[in-house]
Amino acid sequence: MMNEKGFICLKNSIAECKISLWGGNLLSYRPLNEAHDVFWLGDLNKFDNIQAIRGGIPVCWPRFAEEELNNHLPRHGFARLSTWALQNVNVDEEKIEVELSLTPDVKYNLDLSARLLIKITDKLEYALETTNHSDAEFTFSEALHAYFNVSSVEDILIQGLKEHQYQNSLDGKMYTLEKDLEIKGEFDSAFLNQVQPIKIIDKAYNREIVVEKQGSKTTVVWNPAKDLAEMSSNQYKTFVCVEPSNVGEYSVKLAPHAKHTISCLVKVQSLK
Repeated sequence: MMNEKGFICLKNSIAECKISLWGGNLLSYRPLNEAHDVFWLGDLNKFDNIQAIRGGIPVCWPRFAEEELNNHLPRHGFARLSTWALQNVNVDEEKIEVELSLTPDVKYNLDLSARLLIKITDKLEYALETTNHSDAEFTFSEALHAYFNVSSVEDILIQGLKEHQYQNSLDGKMYTLEKDLEIKGEFDSAFLNQVQPIKIIDKAYNREIVVEKQGSKTTVVWNPAKDLAEMSSNQYKTFVCVEPSNVGEYSVKLAPHAKHTISCLVKVQSLK
């Protein structure tokens, strides 16, 4: 189950996946009838348990990006920079189930805990549960920072965001998307009050990736249009981040001793 890099590798007759306890990151998920992984992973990741892993589904919690909220925490929070505890693994021919948990390091002085629940059948179900153990309300932002593997970011079509307002992180301005999203150049935006399913249409791979979500009021879409440190040459062209999230004014206000869950369901379908 555990390979030489410390990744949890699981497989049954339906799918295979790979999970890193560092960051609680689902690095890979491939239905066995698919030629290509659903998720993208940077070729030059160091996997040194120091730096965040670029790719898969990094967990941004309990802070997104460099928001002022909880700004004493690292950029994108500390969940992706922490070792999660493996609580449960169950694999049979019908499903794969994994549960991970995280209690914040004492230096953050936060009376919280998190659970990741991963279930794979003919689809992927992925949930992040936050529990507030304190006697005070806690406000936080979060994202399931999913890197989806595509043939070319410039050749895909993203459906489900049309007519939504979005805040462009590059210039800080608000816009309304007038048609299905095509990405031509750098893109980094949060679509607001967005709860509908999203489809990533990829004709070259003859598939659509469907992302349904719950407990999420925003969706962040990102591609840097350049290679970053963890990427081999031109590798940026083969992913798009579509992130179920709660950011900005849609941050979560969690009552004392309450729980909140953000989740997504990912399906892969052949194009007709």
